[in-house]
Amino acid sequence: MKTRLAVFVGTLLLLPYIGLLLSGGQWDELAAPYIGHSSLTPSVVVLLALSGYLWLANFMIASRSGNAPLTMQRTYFAAMALAGSVLGWLLVYLDLYVKTWLTGADIDFASALVQSLVFAALVPAVLLTRAWLGSFSGLLKRLSHWHTLPTPRHDSATFVLIAWVLLLLMSCTAWPAYISGLVWLAPLLLLFSLQLLWHESTILAGIPHGDWGRIVCAALSGLVVGDLALSIYHLAGGTLLELPNLFFQQLGFALFGLLCLQLGDVIAEQWRGKTRAQVFKKKAFPIPVVVKKD
Repeated sequence: MKTRLAVFVGTLLLLPYIGLLLSGGQWDELAAPYIGHSSLTPSVVVLLALSGYLWLANFMIASRSGNAPLTMQRTYFAAMALAGSVLGWLLVYLDLYVKTWLTGADIDFASALVQSLVFAALVPAVLLTRAWLGSFSGLLKRLSHWHTLPTPRHDSATFVLIAWVLLLLMSCTAWPAYISGLVWLAPLLLLFSLQLLWHESTILAGIPHGDWGRIVCAALSGLVVGDLALSIYHLAGGTLLELPNLFFQQLGFALFGLLCLQLGDVIAEQWRGKTRAQVFKKKAFPIPVVVKKD
């Protein structure tokens, strides 16, 4: 798991830069790192809203299923928050090459810290929303009998995905007008290819059997969280570059939901094979019990 995550981060960092050098460009030609707005207020408001949303989603899940993920799976969600912070900055780094959604602004320590916390809250928010949608058994039952799709051969699918990742990441600088929208597929395709290389399943594993529940719920969760965060950011006075088509914006949010789900599956392997008692350890009895021998 750790090796795959390291390869994932290293690939997203190196391939665009290699493509930039091969196309004759220089790092200085790229804009300086930016986060979207010079004022911290919009980001702080989004952070507070997402924090409240996390506990609201946790409460809604607990009221329906009796399980509160944020308290029962604290270690897992802490790991996902850390992964979300890294993922957020990786997406900011990719946007340096294609300039899709961020506007220029200087970064200082305070803004970087707030943005890191916002990124850290986004991934758990998506996962909790998906868990809440998954608590509706009727919805999952309907989505489990959709159309089936043929499954390509394991080796063929792996090589095709790797080829697409190389093409998207290395050509995003050479052909930004054509690749700028497609480059956001690269992180998800990269995770798919790494899972297949390590002989692990992907979030698409249920599609050959007609089970679209996880895919649809994750995409809807990305839409809900993405639109919520973006709306609050705009209302608080923040500005981002507007995409030419609203459809691509919503498609990006749905894609982000799928990316969060796949990343969550990879990190969840850390707890694979452990019993419930090992994951949810019981607290020691507070009163010592002494047994006297006769």
